[in-house]
Amino acid sequence: MKTLIRFLCLFIPSQNVRHQLRAKYGNNKRIKYRGNNKIIIHTQDGKTIINPSRIPGLTVNFNGKNSLIELFYPIIFNNCEFNLMNDCVFTIHDSYGIKNTIIYAYDESVVFFDKNIGIEGARIHMMNERGTVLKIAKDVVLSYDIEIYTTDTHPIFDINGKCINNKKSCVTIGEHTWICASCVLLKGARIPDNVILGHSSVCSSKLPKPNCIYAGNPCKCIKKNIKWKGGTID
Repeated sequence: MKTLIRFLCLFIPSQNVRHQLRAKYGNNKRIKYRGNNKIIIHTQDGKTIINPSRIPGLTVNFNGKNSLIELFYPIIFNNCEFNLMNDCVFTIHDSYGIKNTIIYAYDESVVFFDKNIGIEGARIHMMNERGTVLKIAKDVVLSYDIEIYTTDTHPIFDINGKCINNKKSCVTIGEHTWICASCVLLKGARIPDNVILGHSSVCSSKLPKPNCIYAGNPCKCIKKNIKWKGGTID
């Protein structure tokens, strides 16, 4: 089926249609459980499903052992992929759409998505450092082409061979925050509540105040005392 979908997508000009086809028919890869890995799904009607063979719109690759993914439905996945090493914990609550998102998680990584999150497209890198955390609060919107790094990814040394990587630090995104397209959140980024992060901004530290628009590289406050909501502009 996946081979057929890839072939058909060669002749479909619309990117959105290609994504939908791949998500619905090409990404339902059978999940291989080994090493005490587990997926728990809590359904809307109060049932619990343990270790489903497939999850629509989501590919899960357990590359280690003792990891747990806990999902609280309804969640709509579309063209997503989770790659987990050892002892990872993912918790994702009901969300209206997590699309085109891939997560690479090293040992003891923790991912927590609260309720009512929308993601158009993100690559989340949690590699080569144990125990890093990504936490996204409720009512958050991430646009497309978002990059999130909870680690420096590789060791960095000074000329004398001393490792100079920054200490381990989490990435957190506060409630009702809008991360615009092509933003980059680096290790140590902490976004307060009710913030807009402007297009192509880069954040690598704790932003000082909520209810603001931040933009730039590195991002700075460009507008205070704001609110925002989804929908159209009248």
